[in-house]
Amino acid sequence: MKKNKILLKSTFLFLFLILFVFIGNAQNKTINGKVTDESGQALPGVTVVVKGSTQGTVTNADGEYTIPNISENATLVFSFVGMFAQEIVVGNQTTINVEMEVSTIGIDEVVAIGYGTQKKSDITGTVASLTEDRLEMVPNTNITQAIQGAISGIQISTTSGGASPNNNSIMIRGRNSIKAGNSPLIVLDGFPYSGQLGDINPDDIKSVEILKDASSAAIYGSRGANGVILITTKIGKDSKPKISYDGYYNTQRLTNFPDLLTGPEFYQFKLDRKPSEMTQTEEDIYNSGTYPDWKGLALRNGSSQKHNISISGGTDRTKYYFSVGLLDINGLAVNDDYMRLTNRINLESKVTDWLTVGTRSTVSYNDESGKSPSIGTVLRINPLTNAYNEDGTLTVYPNPESTAWSNPLEGTLAANSDLTYQLVSNNFVKVDLPFIKGLSYTLNGGVRVKITEDDTYYGRNTKTGLEAKGDADVNRSKYANYTVENLVNYSREFGKHSVFATGLYGYEKYERNSDNLSAKGFPHDILKWYGASQAELIVPSISYESTRLISQMLRFNYTYDSRYMLTVTGRRDGYSGFGNDTKWGLFPSLALGWNIANESFFAPKDIINTLKLRASWGQNGNQAVGAYETISRMTTQDWVSGASTMPGYRPNKLGEDNLGWETTESMNFGLDFGLWNNRVYGDINYYISNTTDLLLNRSISAVHGLTSVTQNIGETKNTGMEFSIHSTNVNLNDFKWSTSLNLTFMKNEIVALYGLLDEEGNEMDDVGSKWFIGEPIQVYYDHKVIGVWQLDEADEAAKYGSEPGWVKLEDTNQDDVIDSEDLQILGQRDPSTLWGMTNTFEYKNFVLNIFIHGMRGAIKVNDYLEDDVWTDVTRNTVKKNWWTPDNPTNDFYANDEDAAKMSGQYATYYEKSDFIRIKDISLAYNLPESVLERVGMNKIQIYTTARNLATFTNYGGMDPELGGQRGIPLQKEFVIGLNIGL
Repeated sequence: MKKNKILLKSTFLFLFLILFVFIGNAQNKTINGKVTDESGQALPGVTVVVKGSTQGTVTNADGEYTIPNISENATLVFSFVGMFAQEIVVGNQTTINVEMEVSTIGIDEVVAIGYGTQKKSDITGTVASLTEDRLEMVPNTNITQAIQGAISGIQISTTSGGASPNNNSIMIRGRNSIKAGNSPLIVLDGFPYSGQLGDINPDDIKSVEILKDASSAAIYGSRGANGVILITTKIGKDSKPKISYDGYYNTQRLTNFPDLLTGPEFYQFKLDRKPSEMTQTEEDIYNSGTYPDWKGLALRNGSSQKHNISISGGTDRTKYYFSVGLLDINGLAVNDDYMRLTNRINLESKVTDWLTVGTRSTVSYNDESGKSPSIGTVLRINPLTNAYNEDGTLTVYPNPESTAWSNPLEGTLAANSDLTYQLVSNNFVKVDLPFIKGLSYTLNGGVRVKITEDDTYYGRNTKTGLEAKGDADVNRSKYANYTVENLVNYSREFGKHSVFATGLYGYEKYERNSDNLSAKGFPHDILKWYGASQAELIVPSISYESTRLISQMLRFNYTYDSRYMLTVTGRRDGYSGFGNDTKWGLFPSLALGWNIANESFFAPKDIINTLKLRASWGQNGNQAVGAYETISRMTTQDWVSGASTMPGYRPNKLGEDNLGWETTESMNFGLDFGLWNNRVYGDINYYISNTTDLLLNRSISAVHGLTSVTQNIGETKNTGMEFSIHSTNVNLNDFKWSTSLNLTFMKNEIVALYGLLDEEGNEMDDVGSKWFIGEPIQVYYDHKVIGVWQLDEADEAAKYGSEPGWVKLEDTNQDDVIDSEDLQILGQRDPSTLWGMTNTFEYKNFVLNIFIHGMRGAIKVNDYLEDDVWTDVTRNTVKKNWWTPDNPTNDFYANDEDAAKMSGQYATYYEKSDFIRIKDISLAYNLPESVLERVGMNKIQIYTTARNLATFTNYGGMDPELGGQRGIPLQKEFVIGLNIGL
């Protein structure tokens, strides 16, 4: 595997070097051509100049231009208000046709809306776009890193640290569902994508749009309840081949790690607690004065590198984009390595005037082989232990007197191969029907196949392998999605009237099968998992599931004079996972828009150039249930009689034939504004969503052999406000300062559950599941720690069987007993406020980008104040301000075996997880045009980035954003990179 990595890196180095091979032959000539927009319409008034000179012209009414006396070494610059400037080297061309691309920054941008595009000024729904600088300025390994904090209403959390880029969770406009999924639908190049976003090369992405409200997401019906993320990859333009290289090298350092007790500190801690349980090994290590640095043995300084080479271009008939990307990460934990190799081919060809064919295809290979140390064990292991034997090998039992503990580093001795192969190919055939102008038919066909191989073997040099006489797990999985869509579009303008209609009939099939094998009791460790057939215990496991989805959709967009807009959408979906009578769901939506600034009576146009009101209503579904939830199922339960084992079965799932869709009904009210010729622009949105027919597990009598059944019951409510503003604060000749700010307030609550009423007629909560009417969906329900019993409270503490120095819990009903009646809602798990701010400073050829984001309103358990040592003094803990008679603090209770509980109830510490994080600081330098002309390049940019530079929080755990606090920590990153365009 190491040889393969070296070969791959050498190949990329070779490809990088050939970029500098450039041969030019200067010769003056006349250049002509035509400039169009992305829809093929001619663009008059486009400025065409020779780069670095005053020589130039503008296109005529037909978008055509002619410019004489041009050298082959010259670069033509095409610029137009509201569109990206393009630079094209003349070379041996005499005709240069250009397709201008609308800028992705501004109120008039053209954005993807699903099954088509539309000017943002004409959109009635709530569609947010990722700005260009977040896509290109920051070196991202996963596109979610670019989205996080950059768009209002989007909550992206880093669930864990580590090398893998697939460690994020995404929610759009908060949590709607209790049991079903809350993740948005991902649409890649027009096709639903069920894979991981970390498998997509960010360098291949052209644009990202977020469909947030019911109207904009309604075209995806059954899967749009949680919002939609549209990702469009790059395609070439009508130009000579353009070769680009983007690469960086990255170093990683720890951001935070708990301050654990050292060997001497733990020795004293145990002497104060339970000196009678001090072992001989602990005494020997303490007396030796040599203690293992478990943190240093398990963690390292990480690094990563990325290289991406792309070639794009085309003619007026055919456009192409080809790329190869390599991402190689060595994470903070030893053996935590990740490599991703991607290859993308995007091709689009206009075969005739009425027939266009194309493909968007990528192949990826991921290698995550290797088991890293158990950071959770590193955080707990007794420091008075041995990491190595005298011969330099890792110990199987670091503390021989406590064989329940394994060596935290044993994973580094395991043999592991974790490989993933994936093909995603989205293809289309478009027919522009000649007999009706504006009418087209598109046949879309997509396939995604993902194959994973994950094999692990623990030998007898590990605790796991020694006790099992060899332990192997072999896993093979295959995921497949097949999509076929028939799409009809009609787009016409009749004077002041603009019509855009879309019809869809689609079919999607999903399959997953896996073959797993667990084996123990190997005769030797030589063959590893390949010797599983010789093992004493072999447990095979095979699983399979398949679903089908049939969809029909109609959407109608109407605009009058760019002032009044109407969108009506209806989608009907049939999902195989639901009951016979409830498979089909109909999801309608309606949206209205009014461009007030385009009215003749609107006076302050010199100040307010854009002012648009939007209102939308719609319904979306959520099908996030298993393939066979409606079917009653059995599972194996063998019966043992003496020496004989007889096959048997027991109920595993009680089916519900009426199980159907969760439905989210949403309303959105929005305002888009632009001031001073869009020097300041943004939007404000207020939304309210009600989700009904929740997919919940309802308790039933155990006489059925089960205690719950999934049914459509309950209701939730979600409300929020979103603010987004972009401003150009300073715009001078050599200096520009711009700011983007977004702010989101969110609130969700449970409105109804099972319909059961108490004696007072109020609907009852589900206390066991911690679901409460009128409260957020996810809350912490527990006893509240209010301090430590002090010396002058000895009599009061004695009522609860406590004494000074022990934890004090709140007795809510004042009955002198701490029990279930004193449990209370302490806070919610999801944040109520999200925000992000980007400041960009441009001075001549330098660009400085500073991005900060934060969350507030949630609480989180501080794992490090929940000490396992209260029941097991073989485990380490973090340093604390323990209570003593001479230090009567309220921070933490005494170093006493019983101090962690009150009336038999153990304390759990919850803290606010609010934080502000300096996420990215990037500084880039673009080489001057004079230098570029001499070396024959279009672009040379050198940049450096610092990521996760600082976090401001009062949370005492490892990180307020991480899902768990006992895994691989979050890392600071320092990047240096290079972008080259030829």
